[in-house]
Amino acid sequence: NLKGEVVGINTAIVASGQGIGFAIPINLADGIIAQLKTSGEVTRGWLGVGIQDLTPELAEYYKVKNQKGVLVTHVFKGDPADKGGIKAKDIIIEIDGKPVPTARELSSTIAAIAVGKKTTVLLIRDCRKKKVYIKIAKRQDDESLARKEPGESDDLGIMASELTPEIARQLDFDENEKGVIIANVKPGSKGELAGIRQGDLIKEINRLPVLALNDYHKRMQKIKKGETIHLLIKRSRVGFIVIKITK
Repeated sequence: NLKGEVVGINTAIVASGQGIGFAIPINLADGIIAQLKTSGEVTRGWLGVGIQDLTPELAEYYKVKNQKGVLVTHVFKGDPADKGGIKAKDIIIEIDGKPVPTARELSSTIAAIAVGKKTTVLLIRDCRKKKVYIKIAKRQDDESLARKEPGESDDLGIMASELTPEIARQLDFDENEKGVIIANVKPGSKGELAGIRQGDLIKEINRLPVLALNDYHKRMQKIKKGETIHLLIKRSRVGFIVIKITK
């Protein structure tokens, strides 16, 4: 700023963007600097839930006033939220007394909490407010996140999982991206031989959209053994590719 104070740190510049760039706000950088000074590494808090913003329809359905809060879509087994009693379809409205009106706000709030800290989570369940107490864990690396709660391996040797906003960000997808993430591929399976990789995002099966895990299972169940499957896949840092495979 005009006083010579640092207000942000540049992280990327869009070469074709006529001066467009990206920066980390200094308030976030301060926390990172403090961690580096004390421990030599940067850690992020982890709750262990899949989340999404409340739409007006969901807010009305769950009777949430002013559409403020974050819907829990999934709870990872064995993680802090699961141990603390958070359930799918809970609506988180506060963390340690701080309102969290959006999924982005919730994610950044949890990430900033010290690992091991006992945190108070205020949520709405069955139209009633409820407090639960969660011991925040350390967020794992990208590969571990992609493996969370995979479905059972299918005929192709693919283990599919829901794409949560948290996993999407870790794998460099937009947090509002839709699709099913490949959590694991069995060595030597049809999926591996066809070129499917862990971290791939399935967008379509035979030109039909795959928005969630139930779509994936429905599409795959309708395909008979021996039939050809065309998968439209989005791969981080690569883009869209089509993989042809026989069931």
